[in-house]
Amino acid sequence: MAIDYYKNKNAAIINLNRPQYLNTLNFEMIKEIDAILKDVETNNSIKMIIFKGEGDKAFCAGGDVKSFYEEKFTDSNTLRKNFFYEEYKLNYKIRTFEKPIISLVHGICMGGGVGLAMHGDLVIASENVTFAMPETAIGLFPDVGAGKILSNLEGDLGLYLALTGKRVKTADLIFLGLANQCVKRSDFEKIEQELSLLENEEDMFSIAKDLSVKTEPVYLPKYVNDINNCFKFNSIEEIIEALRGKNNEWSKETIDLINKMSPTSLKITLKQIRLAKNMTLSEDLTMEYRMSQGCMNGHDFYEGVRSVLVDKDYSPKWNPSSLENISDDIIDDHFKSLGSNDLIL
Repeated sequence: MAIDYYKNKNAAIINLNRPQYLNTLNFEMIKEIDAILKDVETNNSIKMIIFKGEGDKAFCAGGDVKSFYEEKFTDSNTLRKNFFYEEYKLNYKIRTFEKPIISLVHGICMGGGVGLAMHGDLVIASENVTFAMPETAIGLFPDVGAGKILSNLEGDLGLYLALTGKRVKTADLIFLGLANQCVKRSDFEKIEQELSLLENEEDMFSIAKDLSVKTEPVYLPKYVNDINNCFKFNSIEEIIEALRGKNNEWSKETIDLINKMSPTSLKITLKQIRLAKNMTLSEDLTMEYRMSQGCMNGHDFYEGVRSVLVDKDYSPKWNPSSLENISDDIIDDHFKSLGSNDLIL
């Protein structure tokens, strides 16, 4: 079973159980989680939901995007429409759920895993978490409501993470406010048992704090000023120019990261993060669904998945291949209303 669901005293436990695939979410898992949440809503004996991931490598490495690539070679586009539609509805349900949702996050937490964990109420990270939103590397954009999550971060840290796909560890995740506490992986079973005895959300936060260990962020605090100074601009070209002006090891690394990404993805992601800042989560998810379908109708998503997940040559041939060849029309096409096909929450 890809979802291992069981009840532990006051808690409904949803264990993502595809460790051989880093617990990536497929369409059936999204539908099953949604059905569990519906059941929990009306079950008075359940006071909370706890998400966790099977195995030591990942909480959830994202959505199973390879399946969309494979569908391109058929006459169907059902999965490409329905997967995003149902996933974004699930993200919204998690954010607005009336009972506390807690995530025990260990290992890789990216993409769709961020959508499960970070729309909840309490994120408990082990000492060994790797977080990223790496979608610009596959011709996509940080979705699952990440527009809202990232745009809410201090200054332009969210835009930096969105454009570069930079991987950060547990301490930096707590520094960003995207995780609440660090608890040792070896104590995950203990904290699950203690949480499952509780009924009050305040007590849940208290237990997490009692079992937490201190962490010292090693990356982000050092570069906050550089990030904010370079990523405050409203065009990718200006951001790159500012990075070149820094001319230090960090700025060179950052330029290298950006240059690997889909130029189209970079442009639409910049617009997404700027717009999401003043949106509700519902508005952001509606925008992101439009963007997802724009990407499904384009070239770079399939080329990105081919290069990273299929052939694994890591040499994508983007089209358009450069920032200057991306017109405003190309960008705007990703944000147009889908009419009756728009996401309805």
